[in-house]
Amino acid sequence: MDKMEQLWAYMREDIKADKIENEIRNSPLRQKLEKTRDYILNQQNAYKQIEEQVSVRADRKDAIRDALQRSEEQLSALESRFAAEPPADLESAKKMLAEVDKCRKTIVSYEQEMRRLSKESNDFDNKTTSIRHGAAKAKQEFDRMKTIYNEESKAKKEELEAQRAVAKSKAAGIPEELMAVYNTVKRQISPPMAKLYGGQCTGCNTSQPSAALRKIDVGNEIVECETCGRILIKLD
Repeated sequence: MDKMEQLWAYMREDIKADKIENEIRNSPLRQKLEKTRDYILNQQNAYKQIEEQVSVRADRKDAIRDALQRSEEQLSALESRFAAEPPADLESAKKMLAEVDKCRKTIVSYEQEMRRLSKESNDFDNKTTSIRHGAAKAKQEFDRMKTIYNEESKAKKEELEAQRAVAKSKAAGIPEELMAVYNTVKRQISPPMAKLYGGQCTGCNTSQPSAALRKIDVGNEIVECETCGRILIKLD
């Protein structure tokens, strides 16, 4: 058999194997598995981010609690001083009352922030609960589908291995340099070979120049379509 005809026979079996592999890769169940897996990973990342935010807010609440205690102690001290040593004049009274008012406003501000942080903490708790339940449910569904997929794909994988073996047997004796060209072209376009019919590449229906046609007739060189790049072969 001519080396180009042998390569053509190999390609036919190679493409069959690729088709089986694509069927495995594009299985609706496999795609659903991958989508469920991505959902679980996204939920895990979301849970981790919330945990980090909860930790930051917990530290902030501790800091506010300490600051609030200091402000309350300061206010108590001001009120005690006001009662023990009443201001001697109006200006002193205004000054002391301004300090008291400032301290009370600070306390109110801390209390408002504490309530806000507490609300956010409750919201985070609800979110984490929802995430845990959603992720757990998705994991159960993932495990169920994975079992079914493994059973379904087993036969397909065996079929693929058998077809790859057939293709490999067809490759025996094909020159390495020819196989190298074949694999290079295949990475760009598939199928990587096309018949020449009526002076045209049947892969892209483009007429080939006379120089390329002569090379194909002689059969000593690998000729690629100038338009699509496929390896051209002239079969009787």
